[in-house]
Amino acid sequence: MEFDELNKRANEVFCLDEDDYVIDVSGDTHSTRVRMVDKNFCEFDLMPDMSDRPQALDYLLGKRDDFND
Repeated sequence: MEFDELNKRANEVFCLDEDDYVIDVSGDTHSTRVRMVDKNFCEFDLMPDMSDRPQALDYLLGKRDDFND
């Protein structure tokens, strides 16, 4: 998935801060890793519990094109 599309989807799922960008999403509902970078170019990991949001995770991973969370 393209960078812009990934960040559009991530912003729908998580409501990102203005200068935070997602560079990768991996894992499953019990162990999800969202690799991010902030306005100072510091990389960090968001480790959300997606066990109650499997459709949102599939949307982030590009397995579905509709967001209905």
